[in-house]
Amino acid sequence: MKHRWPTLTASVVALMLCRAPAGGPAKAGEKKSGAKKVELPHPFYWAVPDPVRGDWQGKGGYVAQVVRLDDKLLSVPDSLPDPAEYGKYQANLFRAFDVPKDRPVAVLQGAKVGDRIAFTGDGWSGQIEGGRFRVWKGGESMDLEHVARTPPTLGAKPPAGAVVLFDGTSLDAWAKMKEKEWLVEDGPPKWNLFGGVMEAVPHAGSLISRKRFGDARIHLEFRTLGGPTNSGLYIQNRYEVNINEMYGRLDGNPCGGLDNCTPSSANPGIRCSRPPLEWQTLDVEFRAPRFDDTGKKVKSARATVRLNGTVLYKDQELGPVRLNAARLGEAATGPLQLQEHGMPVQFRNIWVLEEERKH
Repeated sequence: MKHRWPTLTASVVALMLCRAPAGGPAKAGEKKSGAKKVELPHPFYWAVPDPVRGDWQGKGGYVAQVVRLDDKLLSVPDSLPDPAEYGKYQANLFRAFDVPKDRPVAVLQGAKVGDRIAFTGDGWSGQIEGGRFRVWKGGESMDLEHVARTPPTLGAKPPAGAVVLFDGTSLDAWAKMKEKEWLVEDGPPKWNLFGGVMEAVPHAGSLISRKRFGDARIHLEFRTLGGPTNSGLYIQNRYEVNINEMYGRLDGNPCGGLDNCTPSSANPGIRCSRPPLEWQTLDVEFRAPRFDDTGKKVKSARATVRLNGTVLYKDQELGPVRLNAARLGEAATGPLQLQEHGMPVQFRNIWVLEEERKH
């Protein structure tokens, strides 16, 4: 299948209605751990390629993230296109990238004026022209260039002994997950496979690995195509590392959060995702929970999570698991899940290195 990007002059490349499946009712005797999340249909918008969007870095002691003003369509559910936002931009100025719970030094709004984009905001002025972003305020100034911050493990080859779950050639290591019985295989995957990439097909169901894992080092690469995007990597089909489209957003849950299995106080608040259409990496070191001879849990699961090479969680204790995954309980081993939540997202280069179990 050849992937084609339509050409448009507006903010939206394509629009379709997406609906996330609601979880089924809990069975008798099952423990409830929080209300189930029910989502109504909402639109999905394909991201428009734009050479201005992204990270800027250079001289002057500041960095910047530049987004299209209409990019809010990609991260704010139920937004509608506003023609007045076309050709307008927002620049968030920071002292450095990827700082926990950071707030911008300034937020500038910009609009195209001929071949340049003129910015103002919070007492600053600036312009992007000829591939340079110049910003100034009083005696301060900076001269920035658009940079591609390639994640350090992008394209990482599986080490010796690793289990390769996806190398771009086959979906044989995966099965469709039964909607209300997450540990049950429900036939072959119905996702698209093309050009070394697997792409979630809306309403085709999530995938689970045919192999189950305990202690492991997990690597995968993903790419958001627009938004709002809501996907995730579920470790043992229980502990979710969320995948969403939040580039340039200053609120909401950042990408890479362990939102269903850690308290909100553990959220590092690091916004290190890359812009839509860029490949990103998730690297997880996972230690499965421990149980005694009677089946009682004696040690909780733990994980270290890196998004694009930045540590979000370091040896973080996991649990209790909340929302739909809570009904599974916890176990020594389990499959990985790639979540399909009603919108497309792409994956590639997925492998797992099983670790020797240590007490």
